[in-house]
Amino acid sequence: MGKATVMVVEDELIVAENLKVTLTGMGYDVPKTACSSDEALIFVDEIMPDINVMDVVLEGSEFDGIDTARRIRMQYDIPVVFVTAYADDETLERVKITEPFAYILKPFNERELYSAIELGLSKHRMQREIKKRDDILFAISFAVEWYLRFQKQNRRVLAGNPESVESGIREILEQIGLAVNADMVTVFRMNLETEGNTGAKIQYFWAAPGIFKTASSHPHDDAWITFTTSLWRSLLASGNAVAGNVSRFPEGERRFFERCGIASIAMLPLIKNDALWGFVGFSDSGSREWSEGEM
Repeated sequence: MGKATVMVVEDELIVAENLKVTLTGMGYDVPKTACSSDEALIFVDEIMPDINVMDVVLEGSEFDGIDTARRIRMQYDIPVVFVTAYADDETLERVKITEPFAYILKPFNERELYSAIELGLSKHRMQREIKKRDDILFAISFAVEWYLRFQKQNRRVLAGNPESVESGIREILEQIGLAVNADMVTVFRMNLETEGNTGAKIQYFWAAPGIFKTASSHPHDDAWITFTTSLWRSLLASGNAVAGNVSRFPEGERRFFERCGIASIAMLPLIKNDALWGFVGFSDSGSREWSEGEM
């Protein structure tokens, strides 16, 4: 795991610089320090820190540290450690609303600050994992509920209304995509028309809003991917997942995904009657490592 990125928000420049030097010495990356709420709200969007170290009082700012932390938490879900000289009841009550991961009174020692940041990072990481797991379970229950409704309805009627089936499947893909924070979820079906099953075509897909910048990058139904080697099919048919950055893929597969604006993908096999029916791809427009929990 790489070193965590910390943003310092402190209106006293000397204190801010000392904090930056201290945090850098602890092994953290501190690319920018903000001296006002306006700078903090701008910088947080630029560097997307893992955690903020923020003073409660920001002289000359439209918002104080508490309001700034609340806005950042609501929009970006970034935790905060407050450092302040104030410990009155009114301030503490306002601070509680932002759900800070620590509240350190000045003056403090380096060990106290380091412990607060590390515990804050660990707690926030755990909270995000729990939320992601809950989202995945919700997506699975959503899919099961849809399937049970599908089973109860007249299949012949549904067969005559493929738009309804496709709409339901897209909703399932959307729920799963949102749960794992994927830019696109695609269901591929193996090409059964070509001897050797050398490729697959898009059967269904869902994409997050704004992912496709141009119409040419938007994938369409029946778009084909040709397997350069038999390795992928062998791995998927054996029940194994295939994941990685597209830049490392064979040329044929790489061209297909790059045309769709995909930089990394995780592919999981879909088995029907003990045979490889196809696979589902979870895609991201940026470089990404797919965790075992997500897979």
